[in-house]
Order: sequence, then structure tokens, then C-alpha cells
Amino acid sequence: MKWLRYKLSVFLAPLVAFLIRLIHKTIRWDKRIDYELYRGKIIALLHGNALGIAMLGIDRGIYALVSRFRDGDIAERFLLSLGYRVVRGSSEEGKPQKGGSIGLLRLVKVLREGNTVAITVDGPKGPYGKVKAGVILLAQKTGVPIIPVYVDFEWYIRLKTWDRLIIPIPFSRAKVRIGNPLWVLPEDSIEAKREELEEVLSSLSLGRFSERALELKES
Repeated sequence: MKWLRYKLSVFLAPLVAFLIRLIHKTIRWDKRIDYELYRGKIIALLHGNALGIAMLGIDRGIYALVSRFRDGDIAERFLLSLGYRVVRGSSEEGKPQKGGSIGLLRLVKVLREGNTVAITVDGPKGPYGKVKAGVILLAQKTGVPIIPVYVDFEWYIRLKTWDRLIIPIPFSRAKVRIGNPLWVLPEDSIEAKREELEEVLSSLSLGRFSERALELKES
């Protein structure tokens, strides 16, 4: 049964991407992100806000990091259908069994070539809002700043999954909140910078529209 669900999810990923494209065209944006200003930088986002950020980056050739395992197959087809580029691996340094070191090395190369990278900093499995150290290490190795971004929707469906995934409802208003660039110097504490990014993303996510969410339980 799990194998069948996996195959069906992989097959349907491009269709879901198409639906996201359609919803994107109906959203009333109060502000958009000018990705040209952030070319060659690291976009940091929360896993549950991934659909909102994905809408903003459609067909811009942004690189995204996804798992090497089966769930990554679904994410890869979805992102490629939205015009993203994909690096397979993990942002978790020092975990070769998860492709951590390989994933980070590939992203270092991508950034040094002047490309933009987007990372779900509390992924792939949470806990919610808990920033992993990988994105801080990546910024430190490359000298590239981290740009915290959060997209806030007036109307949305929120799943009762670990990441509290937000699915925007068509014709909703949306605001883009962008934090100040976070630089990580060679002498900086990884833990201190990780906590700083975590606090910034939490603050961005709390500046919300009045609560108008429809909550759905995880199936």
C-alpha cells in the first residue's frame, strides 16, 4: 500500500504543481520579492510555508535542496514542474548516510557560481520552526548571506502535520515579509547564528493577518 501511495504521489506531483501555478495567478500580492536583489544568496524558509515561497519563485531557476530518499522523488518532480532546479541531499552536515556532506558541497558549488538557493531550514522532518545548523554552515563556508522570508496569506488551509503546512486559498491576499540579511563570519558561533535565524523566522511568521484558517487533520 505504501508503495502504491508513493507511486501515485510521484505521478500526481506535476498536477499539483500545475494547480499551484493556477492559484498563484489569483493571489492578490501586497508585496512581491524581487529575486534579482537576492541573486546568489540563500533564501531561508520554514517547511510549512514552502508553498507560498514556491509561488514566488516560479520559473526563476532557483536551486532547492531535497532529500535523496523516496519523499525527495516527489518533491523533485513537483519543484521541476514549477521551474526550479534541484540538488539531492541533506543540509545536515556530518551525516553522510543522509547525503549531508554531499548536499552541502553541491550547494557550495551552486552558490559560488552565482545561483540562488532556497532551503527549508526546519526540514525535512522538523520539529516545527527548529532551524538546523546546515544552512548556517553553508553561509559560513560560502560567505553568502541568508535572507529569511515568510509569505503570509489572509485565507488558507492549514494541515495538522508536523510542519503545519499552509495551503493558500485562491483569491487570498498575501504579504511577503523579508528579514535583514544574516551574515555568518568564520569566527561566528554556529549555534548563536542558528538561534538568531530561528528567532527572526519566528518573528516574521507571527506578523500575520487575523486568523482565518481552515484546519484539516493529517490523513
